Amino acid sequence: MIKILCLHASTSLASYRYRVEQFTPFWKEYDIEVDLVSLSGKGYPDKLKLALSAGRYDYVWLQKKVLSPIFINIIASRSRLIYDFDDAIYSTGSHTSGHVKPSHAGSRQTVKRLHHVLEKSCLVFAGSPELVEYSRRHNASDVELVPTALEMPLWNPQPRDPLVPIRIGWIGVSSNMLYLELADQAAVQVQERYPDVVFSLMSGEPPTGLKTKWEFVPWSKESQEPWLRSLDIGIMPLTDDQWSRGKCAFKLLQYMSYGKPVIASAVGANLDAVRHGKSGYLVSTPEEWFRAFESLITYPELRCAMGEESFRLFSGEYDRKIIQAKIAGILHDRL
Repeated sequence: MIKILCLHASTSLASYRYRVEQFTPFWKEYDIEVDLVSLSGKGYPDKLKLALSAGRYDYVWLQKKVLSPIFINIIASRSRLIYDFDDAIYSTGSHTSGHVKPSHAGSRQTVKRLHHVLEKSCLVFAGSPELVEYSRRHNASDVELVPTALEMPLWNPQPRDPLVPIRIGWIGVSSNMLYLELADQAAVQVQERYPDVVFSLMSGEPPTGLKTKWEFVPWSKESQEPWLRSLDIGIMPLTDDQWSRGKCAFKLLQYMSYGKPVIASAVGANLDAVRHGKSGYLVSTPEEWFRAFESLITYPELRCAMGEESFRLFSGEYDRKIIQAKIAGILHDRL
């Protein structure tokens, strides 16, 4: 039985829910035992105690949090250190401007600590190809691409009612709504030409500053599944910057898991998640956004075929069972 101590930033983070928590009930099936410890609110003495306990484990899995070099050195000297991350924390966010706090992504302290933990890790799990490439500059020994996974939804697709308006959806945190500006011009054109089409947004608060008329659906754990099921098309616009290139195409995986065709900016991990012209469209300009919208709106057979391909790709590459089996194989092989 492999024993792992998993140190993570907080149970409230999406990266914890999808890269740690969802695997937890199943590790024993792979002869692995994981102790979870949140670092939230822990001071120097608690962190030191955890670092000194590393020798009791085969691996210490540090999820996204970048600890001070003193703790990293202690852990690495006593156990095999794994670092796992799914965001370009070496960069400031697309929406960030001005001074960055030392503990935030892109700060000098964060970048310095990230480089140190990458150098000291015996194994790095990076969530996107961009993060893999970055990690290999600081850890040439062992970096693995481990995409963010999702549990296969428990649902059966039903024939679509042709009388129900087509629904195009976006889901995400409010701070990421700035990306919707990239599709705003094309979405307005769609609403002018196809007034019955509904643009639906699920988030913590309504969008502002956009010309597109969005139906707002407040996010909740209970409402997310029926909302995703109700969509006909899912979108993921992104700016082409360092932060966005490190993203893990998570929105696309959510749509794909429900068999939806997708339209996404041709940026970062989106390039791997979407098969252009088969499961959806990769676009870069307002004109390309509009053509993609119009194609999927006017050709229901194409929309259906692309949705089926989306689900096939998800179930073959991003399903929780597949990703967890990959991780387990790596962990056993490295011992």
